[in-house]
Amino acid sequence: MNTKNSPPNIFIVGTDTNVGKTVVSLLLMQYYYHCGYKPFYLKPLQTGCKHSRDISHDARFIYQHIADLESCDPSNSVIHCFKEPKAPWFAARNELSDIHYQGLIEAINQNLYHHSPVVIEGAGGLMVPINKTTLMIDLLAQIDAIPLLVARAGLGTINHTLLSIDVMKSRHIRSFGIVLSDSETPSVSDEMISENIEAIENFSGIKVLGVIKKVNDFFYPSDNCFEVFEKMNV
Repeated sequence: MNTKNSPPNIFIVGTDTNVGKTVVSLLLMQYYYHCGYKPFYLKPLQTGCKHSRDISHDARFIYQHIADLESCDPSNSVIHCFKEPKAPWFAARNELSDIHYQGLIEAINQNLYHHSPVVIEGAGGLMVPINKTTLMIDLLAQIDAIPLLVARAGLGTINHTLLSIDVMKSRHIRSFGIVLSDSETPSVSDEMISENIEAIENFSGIKVLGVIKKVNDFFYPSDNCFEVFEKMNV
């Protein structure tokens, strides 16, 4: 339940899969703790993992790198978990299951009622199907959380980012901002990052809050990582 003294719930969305959403989610969680809040991480739809303590489980990654959560059960942060690394629609279907959309929304809202702030991490990109009739962006439009778009820092990100912004605008959803993730080795050149930021801001009208460079120690990330979130004015 959000209060006047609590920052907003943030929905971490991506331009694609493996763009760095989970790392950004972790850093935002750590930033909220740093600011004196008690945030809750929520992964409504997790695919590509066997169980909550699987090494590939996003909630496990979050919990094991936050001291306050190390002894907690990461399954508390997941609503649906499926084994196949596919879009939720197909991952569920492979297990002879289906994702009930309204039930999913109700479960998310229960978490939003009991926790504040909540960092929600989406699955894949905005147009990933949750089931036969709904997409990830449909979920985003019905949840009381502000979207923060995570995109790659390197080549190709202008196209993917602008398309993602356009589809949000078509649903009258405005992004809180954009974070570029640069986990490549070698790192993306400063010139390319600068040009990508210029193009994205020019054509979208949305601010790029900053760039998250490769994190060498997830327990103790650099202060530069938090500077990105300070620009959100939360």
